[in-house]
Amino acid sequence: MPRTLAQWVGIVVTTITVLGARHDFALAVALGVMAGGVATFFVALDAQHRQQRAMQQETSLPRQ
Repeated sequence: MPRTLAQWVGIVVTTITVLGARHDFALAVALGVMAGGVATFFVALDAQHRQQRAMQQETSLPRQ
C-alpha cells in the first residue's frame, strides 16, 4: 500500500474511532475534526522531516 494511502486510511480510522466514542453528535463531530487535523499535522511534520533529512544527506555527500 502506498505511503500516502496508508496515512489517509489512518486519519479516517482515527476520525471514525473518535466519532464512535461519543454519544453527543455535536461534540463527536468536533472531536473527529480535531483528531483528523492532528493526524494530518503529524503526517505533514513527518514528510517535512524526511525531506529535510534527504536534503541534508545530499549536501553532506562528498563530491568527486
